[in-house]
Amino acid sequence: MRLVLVTPPTVEPLSATEAKTRLGIGSEISDATMDSFIKAARQKLDGPDGLLQRALNTQTWKLLLPGFPCEPIMIPLPPLISISSVRYYDSSGVLQTIDPASYEVLQGQRPALATISNTSWPNTQHRFGAVEITFIAGYGPLATDVPEPIRSAIALLVSHMRSMSAQNLFLSEEQVDGIGSKKYVVGGNAGAAIDATVSALLFQYRVLA
Repeated sequence: MRLVLVTPPTVEPLSATEAKTRLGIGSEISDATMDSFIKAARQKLDGPDGLLQRALNTQTWKLLLPGFPCEPIMIPLPPLISISSVRYYDSSGVLQTIDPASYEVLQGQRPALATISNTSWPNTQHRFGAVEITFIAGYGPLATDVPEPIRSAIALLVSHMRSMSAQNLFLSEEQVDGIGSKKYVVGGNAGAAIDATVSALLFQYRVLA
């Protein structure tokens, strides 16, 4: 099995402005820096290499298989929005598209494709990527479509990255416009507390093998 990204998500689960508001960050951190933190935090969770093994905002993927299995075909990266196409190379090496009426989508925590009654998957040519399934996955196209626990976890990851980027990881002082200066401390206990909170927020959304 191989996954190929066709269309990446066009938004992040949090905007720089929203993340700053949640974390009490002012103009001392630029939007560009916040955007990079948010993207890094999202990539830690999103897609086939992410911790959750899910798609967050809407994205399109192509699943490549060596052939059709005997059992239903499991579609990775839930939640599944739709199947765009199921194609295969026939015994002559010609790329064919299967009629959607001949299979059904089984939704749920582990989405799958199955043939309808009295039908079976066709034979394929023996080759890498003999079967191509293009699908759209994710919670939706808007940042707010992503469940709030995941968005909150991303905000905490951003906060951790922001703290770790400070010049002095244990004690730092910064000037805030209209407020004055403030000091903050980043210690091992604080990092562990953030990690524990993030894990608790994400626990129910992890896709287990």
